[in-house]
Amino acid sequence: MRVFDLHCDTIGECYKQKKSLLDNDLHIDLKRLSEYELYTQVFAIWIPDELRGKEAFEYFNNVADLFYKELDNNRELVSLYSNGEKTSVKALLSLEGGSGCGGTIEGLHHLYNRGVRIVTLTWNGQNEIGGGALSKGGLTPFGKVFLRECEKLGVTVDVSHLNRESFWEVAEIYNGRMIATHSNADIIDNPYAHSRNLSLEQMQEIKKRGGIIGMNFYNKFIENETVKGIDAIKNQLDFFLEHGFENVIALGSDYDGCSINEALCGAEKMKSVYNELISTGYDKTLADNLFYNNANKYFTNIGI
Repeated sequence: MRVFDLHCDTIGECYKQKKSLLDNDLHIDLKRLSEYELYTQVFAIWIPDELRGKEAFEYFNNVADLFYKELDNNRELVSLYSNGEKTSVKALLSLEGGSGCGGTIEGLHHLYNRGVRIVTLTWNGQNEIGGGALSKGGLTPFGKVFLRECEKLGVTVDVSHLNRESFWEVAEIYNGRMIATHSNADIIDNPYAHSRNLSLEQMQEIKKRGGIIGMNFYNKFIENETVKGIDAIKNQLDFFLEHGFENVIALGSDYDGCSINEALCGAEKMKSVYNELISTGYDKTLADNLFYNNANKYFTNIGI
């Protein structure tokens, strides 16, 4: 079984809690990932909304230093997605919260040189780039310049966490394949979920761009009083299939970044979720596309 997960916050938690990426009590560690045939993980460096400018830039670098140290210390298990080494775990680095560039285009180039190929433009608040899910206002003048530079560099723009105004302004300016690494369809009656999940129109825009959408496991985004756990995943998946997104849907667990139902909680649970889908009538090709192929095809096509 192969897995490709577009978003986790594990490396930041390892940094804050002084834990090893090899073996820990978090949602993800390399020992558990290596039990799969192949597990490709996007490790996001999350920038808290209270950090801006130099502080945000320094925080990114500190966590990135740990990321590369852990990869170097465990090279028999994990290697970068972009190289040809045959390890059971492949890793990509992303930034969650564009404020990690320190509010400068030079900072964006620095992030690129450190291996960042995906940038989630905001977190929930407003930053130098634009308005996040829980704030008002669209893109800033700097944000528009930032987007154009991302396009020149080949940095994928992640629209998870944008508010609606910022999303549609990105759609007007950015010509690349924007993605949503950890978002869901807006089908749960919950104001908080509505602020983070995607409308059908937004999903269609991402599809039109050749992008992908990683399904987030956060219980507040996918569950209600009657639909929980794996059934909530099926609920999301059915909506995607109903609207023709079978080649767009992927995984974006948000492990170590949120509270998750016990049935889905931890990388080791990916096996049971996959088997449950197959045993309850979902096509194996569909399950393989959801768990690995759609995401891998996307990154192969853009040359990462």
